[in-house]
Amino acid sequence: MSELVTPSRTTRRNFWLGVADGGMFSFGLSIMSRFTVLPLIVEQLSGVRWMQGLIPAIFFTGWLLPALFVTPAIIARPRRKPWLMVVGLGERLPYLLLGLLLLFAPTIPDQILLVAFFSLFAISSFCMGLNSIAWQDFISRIVSPQRWGTFLGLNAGFGGTLGVGGALIAGIVLVQWPFPQSIGLLSLCSFACMVVSFLMLSLMRETPQPTAPAQSFQRFLRGLVPLLRSDVAFRRYLVARSAISLGLVGHSFFTAAALERFHPAEAEIALYTAALLGVQALANVGLGALADHWGHKHVLLLSTLIGVVAIILAVVAPVSWWFVPIFALVGASQAGFQLSGFTLVFAFSPPADRPRYIGIANTALAPIAAVSPMLVGWLATIASYDLVFVLLALIGTLGAAILHWRVAAPPRHATGGQG
Repeated sequence: MSELVTPSRTTRRNFWLGVADGGMFSFGLSIMSRFTVLPLIVEQLSGVRWMQGLIPAIFFTGWLLPALFVTPAIIARPRRKPWLMVVGLGERLPYLLLGLLLLFAPTIPDQILLVAFFSLFAISSFCMGLNSIAWQDFISRIVSPQRWGTFLGLNAGFGGTLGVGGALIAGIVLVQWPFPQSIGLLSLCSFACMVVSFLMLSLMRETPQPTAPAQSFQRFLRGLVPLLRSDVAFRRYLVARSAISLGLVGHSFFTAAALERFHPAEAEIALYTAALLGVQALANVGLGALADHWGHKHVLLLSTLIGVVAIILAVVAPVSWWFVPIFALVGASQAGFQLSGFTLVFAFSPPADRPRYIGIANTALAPIAAVSPMLVGWLATIASYDLVFVLLALIGTLGAAILHWRVAAPPRHATGGQG
C-alpha cells in the first residue's frame, strides 16, 4: 500500500512511463481514427451504410467481450505486465500488416481489401479486449487513487496532442497520395507509434502481489449474480453507462453522414480529425484534473450532455464546416466518457476484487457494442441519419438522468474526488 501512496522513485518512473506508453498508443490509434479515417476506408471500398456500423461494433465488441472470460486467469497471476506484453503484440501487428497490404498491393479487388481490413481490425480490437482488464488493474496498482484522473487525462492528452499533428499529416497524405496507398502509409505510421508504446511498457516495473485462489470459469460466473445483487450503486451505474454508451454510438456515424450530405473533400475530413483530437487532448488533461477534485460521476455526466449536444448539432448542421465544432464536441465527450467511465469502476470495487468488477463492467457493455452500431446503420438505411440521431440523443439523455438521480457517487477516498 505504501508504494501507492508514497511518491517513490519507482512510482514516479512508472507514472511517466505509463503516460508515455498510453500516449503513444493513443497517438497511433488517432492516426487511424475510427471516427474519420476508418469510415473513409469503408466508404471508398463499399459505400454501404450498414457496413459503417461494423467499425464501432467490432471495436467495442473486441474491447469489451473477452474481458469476463479472461478474468479468472488474470486474477490467478501475481503480475499483469507479462500478459500485457504478449497480448500487446496482437494489438499492434495488424496495423503493420494492413499498412503493407494497402501500400504494396493496392490493386487487390475492393471486396478482398475490405475483408482484410475488417479481419485485421477485429484481431487488434479483440487483443485490446484480452488486455483490457490486465491493463486497467495494472494502472490501478501502480498509480495512487488520488491521481487516477490526472494519470488517465495526461495519458490520453499526450496522445491527443500528438494526434493533432498526426491529423494534419493525415490530411496531407490523403490529398497527395492516392487511395488506398494513403491509408497504408497512415497505418504504418500508426504501427510505429505503437512500437514506441511497447518499449515504454517494457521499461515499467511491477511488484508481484498476492493472488486470488484459482477457480473454474463456472464457479467464477456463479459469483457474479450475488455481487450485482448486493452492490446496488454499481448495478445502477452499469444501467446508466449502458444507456449513455448507446446514445453516444451516434458519434461514429458523423463522418458518414457528412460525406452523404455535403461530400466534403479529404482535406476537410482531416480537419474534422484535427478538431476531434485537439479538443480531446485538452479535455483529457482538463477533465482528468477536474475529476480528481470534482468527482468522476460529475465529469461523466457533463461529458454525456456534451455528446448529446453534438448529436443534435449534427442533425441541424446546414453546411459541412459545422462538423468541425461538432467533432470538437465529440472529442470532449469521448474524453470524459472513457476517462471517468473507467475510473468509476475502479472506485466502486475493492482492490482485491477489482478485476472482477472491471470484467463485469466491460462485458455489460458488450451486447450494446455488438448490436447497436449495426442496428443504427440498418435504421439509417431504411430511414435517415437525422431520425436515428434524434433517437440516440434521447437515449443518451435518459442515461444521464439515471446517472444523476439514481447512482450514488462513490466515496471521496475511492476516486480522489467526490465521486
